[in-house]
Amino acid sequence: MPEFLKELPQADLALLCVAATVGVTWLGVLLVKPFLRLLVGGEANVNATIGFATSVFSLFYGLLVGLLAVAAYQNAEAVERAAFNEAASVSSLYADAASYPDPMRSELREMLRDYVLYTILKDWPAHRRGEILLGGSHRADAMRQRLAGFSPETPSQDILHRQVTQVFHEFSRARDARLGGVLTRIPAVLWYAVIAGAAVNIAFLIMLKIRPAPHLVLGGLVSFFLGVMLFVIIALDDPLRGDGGLRPEAMSALWETRMVFDEPQV
Repeated sequence: MPEFLKELPQADLALLCVAATVGVTWLGVLLVKPFLRLLVGGEANVNATIGFATSVFSLFYGLLVGLLAVAAYQNAEAVERAAFNEAASVSSLYADAASYPDPMRSELREMLRDYVLYTILKDWPAHRRGEILLGGSHRADAMRQRLAGFSPETPSQDILHRQVTQVFHEFSRARDARLGGVLTRIPAVLWYAVIAGAAVNIAFLIMLKIRPAPHLVLGGLVSFFLGVMLFVIIALDDPLRGDGGLRPEAMSALWETRMVFDEPQV
């Protein structure tokens, strides 16, 4: 999928997909139809012949497009779930850190606040450009090393530290899943099949034996929906990319409802 499509606002992308499919269909009806009709001959029941071929084609192409739309949605949902799980783990770590003795308590909470701000202000904007920054990994590694260097002095501290370590592992898994969303996309070979199928679908529409005005209306309606389906798949294909990408709502809510009140007052 061309990179510039992922940079377009969703409204412009939808308009482009619909305009492309409808425009190609209308141009085909007006300019290419006589030449394509030569391929099926001039028999009286040409529409029945085309309809038979279309029914077989539509079964497989509809299945392909439908499965791709579902797969793209599931990918986006998985990335969104990972982002919420990451924020939930950070929230739990932040709450549990209050039970540590100083300086562990203040250091760990400050690291978590710094991580959340970096994720909101740096990581997610980079994801919209299709990039993964190293700053978040460095901050996560610093927290891991700080936790590994803590030595519990009482049984209650030992229980707390075990719990925090377990939550940190959950945070790491959720974070890796969120970063994986930057690389999650439909394989190129499937896009080739989708584009080739769209071209065949439009060719069948153009070859129908119908008067020009109804042909333009019928072909426009069918190709309009085809453009909508292509837009949906493209928009969901890269869940963190571009104007319509997922937003750091969970992290922002965590910062605004809890962490911002603990910021040091200068």
